[in-house]
Amino acid sequence: MAIPRKTASLGVAALIAFGGVLSTAASCTTNTCVNGSCTVTFKDGARSAKIDGLGVTVEILGVQGDQAQISVAGVQGTVSVNNAQQVGPFQVTAQKITPSEVTLKISR
Repeated sequence: MAIPRKTASLGVAALIAFGGVLSTAASCTTNTCVNGSCTVTFKDGARSAKIDGLGVTVEILGVQGDQAQISVAGVQGTVSVNNAQQVGPFQVTAQKITPSEVTLKISR
């Protein structure tokens, strides 16, 4: 039984696109940790990062103006630039929020 050419082409295109998103997302986050405080930067559409220094996953759920909706270890919150916000047991301060880059400082 042959697979229709259009279906096969769409499947290959979807795999390439999905693979590109995965490989790009991983390379578009950076984080550094010092004394229980970590700074993580999400660039170019990256949405999730594992922060080994704190043992948590941080996610960007959305960005609107100078606010970002985030999830830290599964707890959701909203942060704005230079305002500290408690998100679960973590103190989170947004250092930069733009449509293409979000930088957060996270500490226990």
